Amino acid sequence: MDLQLKSWRRHRVLSQADLAGLAGLSKPTIVALEKPGHRTPHPRTVRRLAKALGTEPTALYADPADTKESPA
Repeated sequence: MDLQLKSWRRHRVLSQADLAGLAGLSKPTIVALEKPGHRTPHPRTVRRLAKALGTEPTALYADPADTKESPA
């Protein structure tokens, strides 16, 4: 199961740099995590991304269009 980070970031209308800043990560990390087939990120990283995107960590593995999440 792959992280749907790019879909979530676009759903929240954030740039890679914006998300990196909100999550306390580097932009190259966001770029790498958005590439298909990237290895599974550390659970702490997923939690930071979920918090920055205003959702639960498990939601990041599903397309935001398939969830009942509303835009932040």
